[in-house]
Amino acid sequence: MSGGRSHVMIKRLRREGWKGVAMAVLLTACSTMPREFEVLRVHIADMTAKDVAIFEQRFDVKLRIQNPNDSDFTINGMRFDIELNERQFANGLSGQRITVPRFGSEVVDVEIFTTLASFLRQIQELSNGTSQKVRYRLKGTAFVESPGSFKAPFDEQGEIDLNPGDRDDKPDGMGRDNRP
Repeated sequence: MSGGRSHVMIKRLRREGWKGVAMAVLLTACSTMPREFEVLRVHIADMTAKDVAIFEQRFDVKLRIQNPNDSDFTINGMRFDIELNERQFANGLSGQRITVPRFGSEVVDVEIFTTLASFLRQIQELSNGTSQKVRYRLKGTAFVESPGSFKAPFDEQGEIDLNPGDRDDKPDGMGRDNRP
């Protein structure tokens, strides 16, 4: 190959090479997520106050991850936000590695953080409101490393009843009527 010809090819690669790189990245990203992937379901299983300080509050939270897919998923981290009554409440991170079995579930322990302002806003809304129900939204990303390596977004919503009714009026005291 002559020097002039190689110089022209190098210029052409510099000018159009990014297209090939972009295509390779897109194909790799698409090929790592399983074709029949169903979104993982993540919901709050439990929340306990850990440390309540003036400017920051910490809570221990148990998140249940459900896998509706036909293969195990190994997750090596998560990041997420929690909204209460359509307002930002807290955020959390976890670097815990967990394998969620096919058609199964696992619980992961995480720590969330909230600021004084969002904590007080929630308390004020609860004390002013007539409803004893709290709507929550858990939105985030699970970092899946197997099968393939990809980000699995999740977005779950639910409602927590802070006044689950008169539990004591049922025969077992737990709100269940076990009479024959």
